[in-house]
Amino acid sequence: MKIGNWKLIILILSVVIGFFWYLKYYKSEDVVQNYPFTNPELALRYEDEELSFLVDYPEGFTVNNTGEENVKVLVFSKKDSQESFQIFVMPYDEPGPITPERILIDQPNIVMKDPQTVPIAGLPAMPAHAGQAGEEALVFFSTDPDIGDVREVWFVHSGHLYQASTYAKYDELLAKVMVTFGFK
Repeated sequence: MKIGNWKLIILILSVVIGFFWYLKYYKSEDVVQNYPFTNPELALRYEDEELSFLVDYPEGFTVNNTGEENVKVLVFSKKDSQESFQIFVMPYDEPGPITPERILIDQPNIVMKDPQTVPIAGLPAMPAHAGQAGEEALVFFSTDPDIGDVREVWFVHSGHLYQASTYAKYDELLAKVMVTFGFK
């Protein structure tokens, strides 16, 4: 072999070794864990190992799990502020998608304003013949007698009912957060 070919081989090997060395020693776990964020305003990620879902949320918020037994209640709140949202999860033995009529069976006094069906980004579209649909969420405003007007997002996935809610004035925050909601 000529000296030029050896130089080329050494150069290629150096680049490959350097690349693997970089991956091993300089690739931060934090970068891997938090990539890709779909919204730079949401710099933290909650990952639920039990239900295999993840959702991004803003810095300055804390997550408190107040659930019991089969019910999970995650409260995301900003310190010294009313700004917050919660995700409530419970076992559910009916197929989705959830409908206003279905909600009224369990909560006949609820008043749903402007109900809309929207896709949840992290849920794969299910074929109609699969017998399980959970890719659509029902989004609406309602009024809670204790806290006032609220924004709610309800959907069914893998045997669980998910309900995300916040004060109506934080509708935009909940919309940004729910865009990042996904399953592993």
